[in-house]
Amino acid sequence: MKKFILLLFALLTVVSVSAQSRSIRGTVVSAADGEPLVGATVVPVGGGSGTATDLDGKFHLTVSNKVSQLTVSYIGMKPVTVPVQDNMTIRLETSDTRLDEVVVTGYGSGKKLGSIVGSVAVIGEQNFENLTTPTFVDALQGQVAGLSIFSSSGDPSSVDNQIRLRGLNSLNAGTTPLFILDGAPVTQTVFTTLNPNDIESITVLKDAASVAIYGSRAANGVIVITSKKGKYGQQARVTIRAKYGWSQLTPDKVDMMNSDQYIEYRDKIGQPVSQGIKDLVNKHGISTNWRDEIFDGSAPTYSLEGAVTGGTERTSYYISLNHLNQEGIIAQSGMRRETMRVSVDSKVTDWFRVGLQTNLGYTKYETNNESGASYSGDGLYATNPMVFARKALPYDSPYYYTFDDNGNIMWGDRAEYLHYSGMPTPDYIRSGRSVLRNRLTINAALYEAFTPIKGLTLRAQQAVDAYDTRLKNLGFPNETLYTPMGDVYANGGTAGELVTGYNQQSFSRYYSFTYTNTAEYNFNIADVHNVRALVGEESIISQSEGFGVFSEGQSDRRQMLLTQGTSVAISDLSESLVRTVMNSIFAQLSYDYDSKYFFDFTYRRDGSSKFAPGHRWANFFSVGGMWNIKSEKFLQPYTWLDDLKFRISYGTTGNSSIDNYMYYGLIGAGNVYNGQGSLGISQAANSDLTWETVKSFDLGLNFGLFNILDVDVDFYNKQTCDMLLEIPYSYTTGFDGGWGNVGGMRNRGVDVDVKANIINTRDWTWNVRANFNYNKNEITDLYDGLDELPFLNANVIYKVGHDAGSFYCVKYAGVDPRDGQQMWYTKDGNLTKVFNETRDSQILDKSQYSPWSGGFGTDLRWKGLSLRMDFTWAAKKYMINNDLFFITNNNFATSYNQRVEMLNVWTKPGDITDIPAPGQALQIDDRWLEDASFVRLKNLTLQYSLPKAWVNKACLSGVNLHFTGRNLLTFTSFTGYDPEPESNIVAFFYPNTRQYEFGIEVSF
Repeated sequence: MKKFILLLFALLTVVSVSAQSRSIRGTVVSAADGEPLVGATVVPVGGGSGTATDLDGKFHLTVSNKVSQLTVSYIGMKPVTVPVQDNMTIRLETSDTRLDEVVVTGYGSGKKLGSIVGSVAVIGEQNFENLTTPTFVDALQGQVAGLSIFSSSGDPSSVDNQIRLRGLNSLNAGTTPLFILDGAPVTQTVFTTLNPNDIESITVLKDAASVAIYGSRAANGVIVITSKKGKYGQQARVTIRAKYGWSQLTPDKVDMMNSDQYIEYRDKIGQPVSQGIKDLVNKHGISTNWRDEIFDGSAPTYSLEGAVTGGTERTSYYISLNHLNQEGIIAQSGMRRETMRVSVDSKVTDWFRVGLQTNLGYTKYETNNESGASYSGDGLYATNPMVFARKALPYDSPYYYTFDDNGNIMWGDRAEYLHYSGMPTPDYIRSGRSVLRNRLTINAALYEAFTPIKGLTLRAQQAVDAYDTRLKNLGFPNETLYTPMGDVYANGGTAGELVTGYNQQSFSRYYSFTYTNTAEYNFNIADVHNVRALVGEESIISQSEGFGVFSEGQSDRRQMLLTQGTSVAISDLSESLVRTVMNSIFAQLSYDYDSKYFFDFTYRRDGSSKFAPGHRWANFFSVGGMWNIKSEKFLQPYTWLDDLKFRISYGTTGNSSIDNYMYYGLIGAGNVYNGQGSLGISQAANSDLTWETVKSFDLGLNFGLFNILDVDVDFYNKQTCDMLLEIPYSYTTGFDGGWGNVGGMRNRGVDVDVKANIINTRDWTWNVRANFNYNKNEITDLYDGLDELPFLNANVIYKVGHDAGSFYCVKYAGVDPRDGQQMWYTKDGNLTKVFNETRDSQILDKSQYSPWSGGFGTDLRWKGLSLRMDFTWAAKKYMINNDLFFITNNNFATSYNQRVEMLNVWTKPGDITDIPAPGQALQIDDRWLEDASFVRLKNLTLQYSLPKAWVNKACLSGVNLHFTGRNLLTFTSFTGYDPEPESNIVAFFYPNTRQYEFGIEVSF
């Protein structure tokens, strides 16, 4: 009886559940051609889990009887909400995704791209997939008109990028755009600790109408990063990616001499090598290409990551983990990274939502101590691998060798010291030390959003950007090195004596808390008047602190603790503490009439502790308007015109990117006097120090033609006022200089962006794109009536009416064929053989800042096979190639290898050459100034998606295979290691690398 009752209860339960739910079947197709849409998302409205369509566009759902509607969406199509029916067919129409895409440009809710008054550009997640570098910044190069990005180093852990948006806005203050991650400002440490695959999109804000809401931090533009999040009602999806690749040196245009050429060259200049060396080369053929020996041609990279995303009716989530390990192409460089990202959003009630986005990153990396250092006294750091590869003599061998009784060569171990070059190898230097750095970062943002009435949203956000960095630099005790070839290297000490070690350790911590509170009200009047009002308050509290210690005298590798040294000087101790506070209020009013006429007004008031009392607060604003001309009735008959908009804006923004406490009169520690410490005035006060302001005007036109072509054109004019500048003081004041608000600068230019959707069918798509920026930079004012400020040691000059990066040096006139002497031009254009930098330096029509820059690329897809190529370029960009001074110099001939061109050295009257006769001191003049313009294939990705029929059989939702190449081609006339750095001078920098990578992505 008991069993019968239980069975009856179970049957009644099944009947009850069946009565409360029903099964729905249907098909989703394209309205244009009736083709089934594979992978379209179908979600019940009001509760329940969604599903995706199969290979035939069909779906099957079990939903509650309470559900009366379904929402159907597909990439590139307009989403629809339809009544529930069985065996239904749902037709989706193509949408202009570029205009309908919702992007975040500031505080509050996002806007559709087609309704934004300001000048903005959006880079989608496809740009950040399959990157070969740890930093997402690499993917931005050449993608946005007006955004120029130049990488100064190929070190895997480097965040050394020159990022400028529409020109250089300041001479001495910061020029890097403000980076915003999920609504909160972040530092450049996020470049290597944010996994690029966790990025949903990046929005670049360029004009005053779009950036004024950020006020004093927005003078250099704003880059808004939006991370990936889950979707409500989305079925859980797991994605796993694995990649493996390798890096190598990008080819340069310098050919160093081989042994035969070097011997010939030494004979030409009258300083022949010994007969023993000639016999060694002739008999045993020793001729080493040190570039191949020093740079790793297959430095490995591997990455493994996984992500889970999905959601229920009330909660959405995205969780990812990433491990990356990348070795550098030189000794002692590389990085290991672990990241974890968690994003959770929850609809607690219909009127209350909360969410948390957090990114945790850990990096452990090595940085070669000498890779960025060139000079040691009057010479070079020969252990800088970039120097060593040029300097080492070709008849030195990478292996030790001796000779037997019959004169046969006998090879030994890898050389740690070069016999003829007389210097240790980078590998030997590396074996004597350990330089490790690690960084722990966290970026987190918690928000609470209330919707008490329709259209009104009250939102509070608390965010933190923080990191801890630690350095552990050990120099091990070293005994004298005795080589099998009879060389003795004492490691800077006395032969036969131990050189003791050292231990340097430092720790620094940075954190910034951002508290943002906003009220946003959206309402509509008569279906044509759309209004959005936003007010807000923000506080940013930042602090950085650090300390360090250096002890020396450690005598055993096994006892390397700080306390096991024998001495610590006061100068070997360091400590720092910096606090900054910024408070702000802001408001924005947006209005559009019937999606035709758009108006924006923005106001912000900022106060910063960086400036003097009475000058801490400043007001910033913008006004902007847009006319959607295409929506006018008189243009409706012209169906070939897809889009036509006119934009105009004006506004002000600020810059406070200087060090803290610059307005204070500071007291610092002085020298030890009579065994006691002392105090001294270390900085003069400036009680008037205040904001640098940029006034911006923008005029824009957007149009689309034949559903194929999209063109954006912007003209801009930016004027920097009250420029923050370091002013030289007379030494009679007791100071060499200080900060002030003096000078002015103007940037005027044009952005052009063109996209063409040439083919778009079921099996084929082909898109091409190109953009460029022209920017004319000009200094309009300096200080104290000066119209120029030369820097002879840097060969640049600040001069009113000229570019801020103008070169200033003596013009080289070549070699006199009669006597082989160097010649220069005086300021008057006459020839002279007497070098006088002070008298004859002149402004050259050449700048380190490229006035022309841009990018172009294409996407081609056939069924599951796709190809993407991205090029970046810069024109009329110049740099002093200081490498040439050492490898094109007769004075270094006996200890440095030289370029092959040195075989053209002047040896007798009548020789026509640009290489002077031996015995002359070379000067830093414009012969070393080279055109560093370049075109570079930044990215090439070939991807294949396995057919759905194969994938479904394995119970998977997708399998993608890809190959990615980075910097595969570079076209330039620059002869240094790399044309990309944006600097007045390069000297044996760590070059950018060429990379190859293969990967697989599996999702289910």
